[in-house]
Amino acid sequence: MAARSAKRVWEVCEPHPDVFSRDPDPSLFAISLHHVMQGSAEKDYIDPERFFSRTYMTRALSDLLERVVGRLAGQGRGAPILRLETPFGGGKTHTMTALYHIARSPEALSDHEALRPILERLNLRALPRGVRVAVLDGRGLDVRERRTEDGLTIRTLWGELAYQLGGREGYRMLAEADETRTAPGGARLTELLQRHQPALILMDEVLEYLVKARAVKVGDSNLMEQTGAFLSELTSAVSAAPQSALVLALPASSLEVAAETQEAAERLFQYAKKVLGRMELVETPVAQDEVFGVLRKRLFRSLGSERDHRRAVEAMRDYYDQYPRFFPDRLRSPEYKERMLQAYPFHPELIDLLYERWGPHPQFQRTRGALRLLALVLRRLWNQRPGSALLIQPHHVDLSDRHIRGEVVRLLDSGWDAIVTGDILQRAGEIERELGSEYAREQLGRGAAACIFLYSISAAIRDAGATEEEVRAALLRPDINPLMASEVLKQLQERLWYLRRRDHRYFFTAKPNLNKVILDFEAGVSDEQVEKALEEHLTRLAGKGGGAFRVVVAPHEPRLVPDEPRPTLVVLPLDVSEPHEWMRRAVESAGEGIRVHRNMLVFLVPDPTQAIAVRSALRRWLALSDLIRSPSFREIEQDDRRQVENQLRDKEAEIKAFLRRAYQAVYRPGEGGTVERVSVAGPEAIRAETLDEYVRQALEKAGILVERVTPEYLKDALRVGQDRELSSSRLISVFTGSPGWPILKNPKEAITEAIAEGVQRGLWGVQVGGQTYIHQEIPKEVIRDDAVLIPPESSPAPPPPERKALTLRVRTSANLLYPLLQAAQQLKDLRDAFVLLEVHDPTGEMAKMRSELEKLLRDYGCTVEWSEGPAA
Repeated sequence: MAARSAKRVWEVCEPHPDVFSRDPDPSLFAISLHHVMQGSAEKDYIDPERFFSRTYMTRALSDLLERVVGRLAGQGRGAPILRLETPFGGGKTHTMTALYHIARSPEALSDHEALRPILERLNLRALPRGVRVAVLDGRGLDVRERRTEDGLTIRTLWGELAYQLGGREGYRMLAEADETRTAPGGARLTELLQRHQPALILMDEVLEYLVKARAVKVGDSNLMEQTGAFLSELTSAVSAAPQSALVLALPASSLEVAAETQEAAERLFQYAKKVLGRMELVETPVAQDEVFGVLRKRLFRSLGSERDHRRAVEAMRDYYDQYPRFFPDRLRSPEYKERMLQAYPFHPELIDLLYERWGPHPQFQRTRGALRLLALVLRRLWNQRPGSALLIQPHHVDLSDRHIRGEVVRLLDSGWDAIVTGDILQRAGEIERELGSEYAREQLGRGAAACIFLYSISAAIRDAGATEEEVRAALLRPDINPLMASEVLKQLQERLWYLRRRDHRYFFTAKPNLNKVILDFEAGVSDEQVEKALEEHLTRLAGKGGGAFRVVVAPHEPRLVPDEPRPTLVVLPLDVSEPHEWMRRAVESAGEGIRVHRNMLVFLVPDPTQAIAVRSALRRWLALSDLIRSPSFREIEQDDRRQVENQLRDKEAEIKAFLRRAYQAVYRPGEGGTVERVSVAGPEAIRAETLDEYVRQALEKAGILVERVTPEYLKDALRVGQDRELSSSRLISVFTGSPGWPILKNPKEAITEAIAEGVQRGLWGVQVGGQTYIHQEIPKEVIRDDAVLIPPESSPAPPPPERKALTLRVRTSANLLYPLLQAAQQLKDLRDAFVLLEVHDPTGEMAKMRSELEKLLRDYGCTVEWSEGPAA
């Protein structure tokens, strides 16, 4: 409810116009004392009143200004020499710019609201006037030579100091030392300062000047050593001039020194510390939570009403209270609520990220860098106007904006731009689209990946990356279920190339993870390799026929299916586009001629929708196999090696499952050149290990694939032994070549056995080579292809054999009626025999058919008896 009543930041606040009015400029928030002095800096920095109107007066800054103003006013208070030592971008140059304007523009600033409290504490009505200012900016000064408007050639820092404090007269006092580039004595420096008081000396980028001065030879030394001696004497001279002050800025560590090696940078840093060691150290001008005020002051013209601030903060707090187990406890503390109000419109997590995680980074300029980055974020945010922006959170650092991305990536190296584009913008974007519209609308995939990336930029390796709690705090806002973040993180971990997870922290690295390594190997897998692997896997899964079939796997053309008088299982190619036409052509032709043994064909037809999944799994399987065999496999981490081996086993099983799912449709030739699908009902596909076993079980259950036929079946179906003669070869060809007949596993053997049994029982005779057999056992080898079956009356009858009474008892399942029907055909001519049929149904289902069965049986003169028992 609170979230609905709270306004978005772009409805409440108004950024300064310069956030929108210019092209992104890296120097927008970069101050150079040299440019301020020359009047070539941004207007916000060279206009004294405008500068202080956009300066947030921190406690440390106010104290430092008070101490310097008091000394320049001759009150004898405050240290004469102050050394500002903060991380790069920590406010040193901004502090010295404030001192520069106070000294140069006392009339314009004496009544400024930002400085009035300082004057009151000093009991001054106005700022000191007539202050001489010397700006020695090591970045702007040339160590070789520099010409002034007066035609003087100034070669050194002491030459600059003398000229800026006293003009031509002041320069003449140190002219000889400047011309020879040798450090002046302390007495001459003291005389210079005492003559030109009050004097304010501002020295910035001193180490940069020393780096450049090292290359300039001065006798047996160099300009760097001479400058060091000058700085040492200058500290004594400033102390001796009661209305002079020296404020000098040094970096916090050697990491900010631009030397050729880190070792050289450290030597220079320690050298400067030794030379300037007597100066009083002033702590960071901006305390941690004061940075909220600095950012708000510098970036916004208006922050709206406190009421709107509280509503937005309450909405976020209600959200954290609604899902307490998903967020750190500190987010719900009273102290954190106060920090949220102080930081508005920024979420404290964003500012803490920049100052705590990025602050120690040698390439990040803290306040200056934060201002530059956040200005770009504001521009993007106010142009996009997202509906859920109650506070500006880390996920609003939109890396799809090339200016924002450039500002972030420059902290690393140029190679990271491709990682951001590929992993965060492309692959994370695909993930959120696949997860659904709500994920895509809120950009949860790209947002989560971007947050992890921002937290991965840390000078402290131990703290690099983000926990899932930190990602949720950086990403989530009211009306979003936190579980969605968990699903996103799971997908990111499985699919991004440079994301890793260790010790419960997600982080990006420049080294590709296992996903990328596998995909690189996968890219090297050719289509030919995939097709060969498909053939091998399909051949293995198809089986070897198990004595029931000859198995033919994925022949290139239908006519290549062999034409043999034996059951032939044809596993069609996975990509067959028109399977019915393919099978029709296979039924009609073989090689260059007409197919003879058409009834021997059985087809296993694939589901074309499975083709993509099968090939994708095969390509990954090949990549994993190649990776395991490669030398690089030994170089990856042990956990990754185990994961590769597990994936290979899983992919092998997945390929088999895909192929079994694809090949389930069984067809056989029908009448008129058609093909008919065989109805498959039951768990055959689940039980069978191979495709041929699956087809065999299905055909046997349907009564299509059989071991043998009875003589009675041949007599009734083909009129064998009745009114015509028929060769055994012709009889076999009926079963192998005429679609629709049962498929005999071994046609010649099954027909030979049936003929021999028919001869023995007198159903027909056989003539072979002029000899006739009837009513007798004959060896199977007698029944050659030229054997002719003849009616029994055409054969002499042998004496009837001695007969004995027999009883046949059969127990079988009701769903196997085919053998019972075949047996009934043989028993129907036994006139004196009777049949006792007993059907026991433990399910009780037969009761539904009782009246129908009883009527049918009584109509044929059968005696019917029923008995009841408990159902199963």
